[in-house]
Amino acid sequence: MSRRLRLTRAVEERSAWIQRQLDAPARDTRSAVVLGRLLGLAFTICFLTGLYSHFLQDPRPWMRFPTWPANLYQLSQGIHITTGISLFPLIVAKLWTVYPRLFVWPPVHSVLELLERLSIAVLIGAAVVEPVTGLLNTFQWYPWRFPFRSTHYALAWIVVGSTFVHVSAKLPEIVAHWRGGSR
Repeated sequence: MSRRLRLTRAVEERSAWIQRQLDAPARDTRSAVVLGRLLGLAFTICFLTGLYSHFLQDPRPWMRFPTWPANLYQLSQGIHITTGISLFPLIVAKLWTVYPRLFVWPPVHSVLELLERLSIAVLIGAAVVEPVTGLLNTFQWYPWRFPFRSTHYALAWIVVGSTFVHVSAKLPEIVAHWRGGSR
């Protein structure tokens, strides 16, 4: 038996062992879809309230905003911050639910799956950094050298774009769950 074949089998066995150790009833497609819906809703709320805040601070010449009620900005920012903080447990729960899938072997079977995994890496990175920088902004603590507002705005678009790619790639599983075909 060749060294390469022995190594491949060893990696496959180790991968299967890790997956068995991480297996739990809550780590199923249903949990992933439910948490994904909640994350999608939370990110959508944060995105829309963030856009409102961004364009109030940097309006385009053609933009006009209502001046009544006077506390509309406070309300939108309260919703933005509260929803942003709620992202922390949702992200942790979603990552816990899908964590064993990181140990499948081989990790990718096609170029499409490689692109999907890369988009998930971008999504996870942006989805973690975005609420962390937002939370630190509420304390007005900036331990980084980049400008907060423009970076937070750009990361919001990255989260939205990578979420769109991720949902598009997982759409067959999501639809199967909605139709009751997966457990």
